[in-house]
Amino acid sequence: MKRQARAFALVTFLATALAIAGCGRHTYDGVDLREYVPAEYLEDVLESLERSGDNASSLLDALRGAPEEDRTAVSFLIAEMAAADLASVDGPFLLDTARLTREAREHFPWGGEVPEEVYLRYVLPPRISQEPLEPWREYLMGELTERLEGITSMEEAAIEVNRWCGERVGFKPTQRRDQGVFETLASGYGRCEEMMIVHIAALRSVGIPARQAWTPYWATSDNNHAWTELMVDSEWHYTGACEPRDELDDAWFNESVKGAALVMSSVVGAPAESDEVYREEDRYSLVNSTRNYFKPGAIEIVVSSDGRPAREIPVTVSLWNFGALRAIARNDTDESGVVRLTIGDGEYFVAAGTRESRDWKVARVVAGDTTRVALTLGEALPFEGEFRLVYVEEE
Repeated sequence: MKRQARAFALVTFLATALAIAGCGRHTYDGVDLREYVPAEYLEDVLESLERSGDNASSLLDALRGAPEEDRTAVSFLIAEMAAADLASVDGPFLLDTARLTREAREHFPWGGEVPEEVYLRYVLPPRISQEPLEPWREYLMGELTERLEGITSMEEAAIEVNRWCGERVGFKPTQRRDQGVFETLASGYGRCEEMMIVHIAALRSVGIPARQAWTPYWATSDNNHAWTELMVDSEWHYTGACEPRDELDDAWFNESVKGAALVMSSVVGAPAESDEVYREEDRYSLVNSTRNYFKPGAIEIVVSSDGRPAREIPVTVSLWNFGALRAIARNDTDESGVVRLTIGDGEYFVAAGTRESRDWKVARVVAGDTTRVALTLGEALPFEGEFRLVYVEEE
């Protein structure tokens, strides 16, 4: 009887402890967050507050101070905020971001056409790439509102926004670190990524969903490139950033991108089910959008060691650019020892392993087909011999 009583007491204690712990998961610093945060963001908001250090009080003030119509937006921003921003972005900046984004959505006739999930991931976020965060939204919306007066089509508005950007920013190489929106506008020039940052900021400021896209390296010429993807009528389109054309899906790189090895896009938070995920990271995802531009092939890399699948082994896929092998994709093998990648037609240098144990092969990928490559980890011998990589030429 005593043993049964002690067992019952232990079960009761554990149940009570779990219940208390469960209650604690919706409070922070004595504040019950269920009053301010939608249930789907509660866990991530709590994690963000716990990771934000001394800045937690400012983020908490934003959650408590947000009007009801902006609570989802503020909660999403905090739930999906990068670690570096959690420690530095203050509450008033988040409140202004949510308010100004909502005002743009209400003001422009296409605002109601944007689904909520698209709005949160591609209109609301104040960061585009690796630039310093700046309060660009109010300035850009003010500059563009009169310019867009009388335009009711999102597509026409997007084309006009790019004309405005092209009048103010041209291409010129700059430093490696990205300039902010105001720095690029003040100087009148930037690298392709900085032009893209200005363009996406301008589109988002007037309620048009936009995201960055890039090819890590061109397959048929030295260098790489970044540009803008924007959503119109639930379809993704592309355009050169600050390089206006009279229609979407038209840019100087029209032919180059058809021979690209890989095109990637970035997403705040989790991607849509229709997206092909390249890699999910902490608070953001990378999408393989290659098939949006041409019919690609696919490569399946199977890595083994001692006759068994080699799990969590780094795999790189490289091409020749700037006089050296340049990795365009890096991923770890899954539980089956496999990495899969949608990729353009051509030949690639595929390698897996570490300095101590590795293997490599040259793989030929054909559009519409899947190329399977088997790599067996073994003694890491120095490379000897030669190989040639061939890609589809621009037409």
